[in-house]
Amino acid sequence: MPDECKYLYLTEMESALAALDALKSETIVGLDTETYWEPTSNHSRVSLVQIAPREGTVLVIDALAVDLELLRPLIDSTEVTMAAHNARFDERMLFTEGLRPAAFIDTLRLARSALRLPSYSLASVSAHLLGIELDKSFQKSNWRRRPLTRAQLQYAALDAQIVLQVYDQLAAILQEDGRLEQALRAAAIKPAAEEESETPRRKRRAAPPVPTRPLTDEERRTVARLKKWRMSKSLEMHRPAYMVCSDRTLEHLAMERPMTLEALQKIYGLGASRVERFGEELLAVLHQNQD
Repeated sequence: MPDECKYLYLTEMESALAALDALKSETIVGLDTETYWEPTSNHSRVSLVQIAPREGTVLVIDALAVDLELLRPLIDSTEVTMAAHNARFDERMLFTEGLRPAAFIDTLRLARSALRLPSYSLASVSAHLLGIELDKSFQKSNWRRRPLTRAQLQYAALDAQIVLQVYDQLAAILQEDGRLEQALRAAAIKPAAEEESETPRRKRRAAPPVPTRPLTDEERRTVARLKKWRMSKSLEMHRPAYMVCSDRTLEHLAMERPMTLEALQKIYGLGASRVERFGEELLAVLHQNQD
């Protein structure tokens, strides 16, 4: 087993924002997610997002304690490459939380281009390239339960750190063979929204379209109520208003006037986590009696 990696477990918005701000100068990071199955909604949810810079501490962000909207500047950026193993899975999980990952490189695809192995799992590739035997017994542990154990957090942080080291090793092999540029193009994960538009028969959640038309007078009054609620929530939670809901989201709400929590998930910018957190309040404000 490798030595323990240093990680910072982030459960508060202010500390998470400060830690993420320190990554502004990074051009590539290792990324991984831990997830759990949510029976009531019948789909997987994000429990942790782990981000490893080239040097320093791995950030382990608790998705059940902080709003993943704080990740948008990093995740949606085309300036920061995110290396992940089986990156399509992580990209899809972040996509269902309302984020739009823009620059994923899949080290699983890179490994298939560079190596000849019986298995291309992260554990197998890590053992081959780095001589590090990863203990994957925690992969199927209970990631919904809180508090998480120190062993779980260490496991999660290490995967993100290892994937970045694996990326560097694979890139060096492919560079030496003169195949790096081609392999990187093949390993790049196309954003889910783009893939959805190109493969309409595949049942995947695209970003809900927002009607492009002027608001009616009633809709403008509804948006004003929603903005008042948003300001109150922003002050209560000590975070910028846009991190509660964007203007575009409020306008879409006013136009569509959804009646249920399920219908809210069809509104632009309202992923499952935000509907769980704000859904009941949004419905109350949206349909409050104006008499």
